[in-house]
Amino acid sequence: MTKSVKRPRFAVLGTGNSGQAYAADISLKGFSVNLAEVPEFEDNLRAIEKKGGIDISGDAGNGFAKLNMITTDLKEAVRGVDVIIIGGSAYAHEPFSKALANHFEDGQFILFTSNFGALRFKKWMHESGVTTRVTPVETMSLLYATRASEPGVVACFGIKNQLPAAALPARRTSEFLNLIHPVFPQFIAAENVWTTSINNLNPIVHPPMVLFNAGRIEATGGKGWNLYADGATESVCKVMLGMDAERMSLLKKISSDGIPFKNAFENLYAQYSLDKKTLSETLRQSPIHGDPAFPAPSSINTRYLTEDLPFGLSPWSSIGCMWDVPTPKVDAVIQIASIMTDVDYLSEGLTIDDLGIKGMTPQDVRALIS
Repeated sequence: MTKSVKRPRFAVLGTGNSGQAYAADISLKGFSVNLAEVPEFEDNLRAIEKKGGIDISGDAGNGFAKLNMITTDLKEAVRGVDVIIIGGSAYAHEPFSKALANHFEDGQFILFTSNFGALRFKKWMHESGVTTRVTPVETMSLLYATRASEPGVVACFGIKNQLPAAALPARRTSEFLNLIHPVFPQFIAAENVWTTSINNLNPIVHPPMVLFNAGRIEATGGKGWNLYADGATESVCKVMLGMDAERMSLLKKISSDGIPFKNAFENLYAQYSLDKKTLSETLRQSPIHGDPAFPAPSSINTRYLTEDLPFGLSPWSSIGCMWDVPTPKVDAVIQIASIMTDVDYLSEGLTIDDLGIKGMTPQDVRALIS
């Protein structure tokens, strides 16, 4: 007798670029997906509801995706689903998690896109006294390069051929991957959630390109050029590679399966033939990141700083201080960004206390996440 394979059911929370891409992709593959949003952003949700679904185009598929449910009732959205996907920025992780605290069901998985989402979730839920057996999972980045031109219309300009993911604890990773493999075959096992957070490459690439192209951004309002194709020059990439060496030193304290930045695009986007000689060539000639749909930001007040510093570089610096791992290049970028934006990212970003690992040794953390 053939054993039946469970068809996972999904809830996607958030109606931004990633939320719409995830929801449409899942639906077009024939799986049930609920789309939910908090009342503050109900207008986006109602616009999608009025259209009757989401029109998606590009590398993740083409078609009109009808959804099982569109709602601002988070309790109803997650009722009976197997996987909850937080489809928003790192700032959305905590509000959504806490709003769901009393609505989780045993056996559910909740998926975050990097930024220490799993460790933060574990800390929040412990503080909230939640005893439901819900497992946080992280991917090291977003699966798609995507933009929503309006609510209900999303385009995917690139999709990774593989994307490392890990559960907390790591012993549940295989259970999660077996569940979602029919929907997301690109997901592969990462060693643990240390890999998926420290191996997040956005904080390496985004802040240097914004900071060291700040004059051009402010002079042009981001018009007439592309941040990757024009801004990722050899000297800017030297800063990235210096930061990356420090990142890899932090990663190796816990994990052995990280990807050096200079190799990342070839590993994650192999189907796009990005086999270039230098990092600058890779970034400047990428058909994905050089797409006109990804223009330079109109100001330095962009999530390339406001997200990647407090949820990426700042906690890396905090971890380095705790374990005596020098991060002078990461710290320099944090300081420059803080001066330019009048935001003290060292004090306002995540710290080891926010991650729930203050005072822990690398061995302690490895035991916590294994």
